[in-house]
Amino acid sequence: MRNVFPFLLLTSSLMSDILEKDVWYPDEKLVLEIHKTMLEKYGGWQGYERGIEVFSHILADAKKAKGIYNKAAVFLRKLVSGRIFVDGNHRTAQAITETFLEMNNTQMKVQETEETIRFIKHILEYDLKEIAEWLENGTTKRSNQSVP
Repeated sequence: MRNVFPFLLLTSSLMSDILEKDVWYPDEKLVLEIHKTMLEKYGGWQGYERGIEVFSHILADAKKAKGIYNKAAVFLRKLVSGRIFVDGNHRTAQAITETFLEMNNTQMKVQETEETIRFIKHILEYDLKEIAEWLENGTTKRSNQSVP
């Protein structure tokens, strides 16, 4: 399993783990720390577009979803579309989703960075079921390929 981001080290020091029914969930502190790290590493504008409060709705939706890949799909799509931040929403969504999967002892099927970036840039073209399918299998039935 690749350790894409060093955020797993943050679990004990920077965040209060949310564990429900044997599923680990990220909290607001982790989202903010990952976003800060993404901006430091890749650049971008600081600040909020809609605000961190949006995350509580995303988290609630993820908790309602059935299955780990469906929960991950909620994080990936809604962190992008929720526009919490002015910049870095795609990168933050990717890091949160990968961390969520790793903390729950699984991973994304696609391991190539460029392929992942291409899919996430087109994330709004897919519904949650297709995103979960891509996370788990690396393809969607509609595209029958890795990315659009």
